[in-house]
Amino acid sequence: MIISFVNQKGGVGKTTTAINLAVSLKKKNHNLVFIDADPQGSAVQWHTIEGNKSFEILHHPSPIHATDIRQLSMNYDYVIIDAPPAIGDISKAILTVTDLAIIPLSPSALDVWSCWGTLKMIDEIRPLNSGLEVKLLINRKIPGTKIGREAREVMKKFETNVFDTELCQRVAFIDAMTSGVSVMQYAPNSKAAGEIEHLCEEIIPQVSMEASHAQVNNQYLDFSNEQVENLGWDRYHSQEN
Repeated sequence: MIISFVNQKGGVGKTTTAINLAVSLKKKNHNLVFIDADPQGSAVQWHTIEGNKSFEILHHPSPIHATDIRQLSMNYDYVIIDAPPAIGDISKAILTVTDLAIIPLSPSALDVWSCWGTLKMIDEIRPLNSGLEVKLLINRKIPGTKIGREAREVMKKFETNVFDTELCQRVAFIDAMTSGVSVMQYAPNSKAAGEIEHLCEEIIPQVSMEASHAQVNNQYLDFSNEQVENLGWDRYHSQEN
């Protein structure tokens, strides 16, 4: 299953959520690879702190070829892709090969406004990937606030499925990333860790319902004819201890 985290706006917690979900899946003995498609390489930087060995990361900040990613996915239960915060060829190429696109957004006016652009990009890609599923994820919610309580109501305007799980703005997420570990490693009994585990449990059942991959038009994908082994991706090999 190929899961992508996409949002045209930065600062929505996309990379943090993608990393923590990957670690949660790995803890459940799922074989996965993480692709950092953001030129900033934030996930790669996190991975190098303290010699982190949670999972394998590939850095590929350029459009992904459909054949390559499908071939790569045959070797893993999950491929987690962290897309760049932009609407462009990289994000479009990622969406054409994605099974589940997760759009994290906080219940703020700026995030809500920017989400329309992300959803428009997804609508443009749907003819190339009819099996693409999209779900919104309430992220960085501030507990005990009016805007936090009304977050789910605000999401209804997008007419897009929303995860039951809500991730709150918690210090544990920040401290864990700074330390180069997941929140489950940093504070396993914290509310933050519990939220990630709930999100993971929501996603796992979807594997059994996953439809066969649709034929993909290579309009956005044919950026390279390289084979997987010659992609030149920066590999960060590691296995969980």
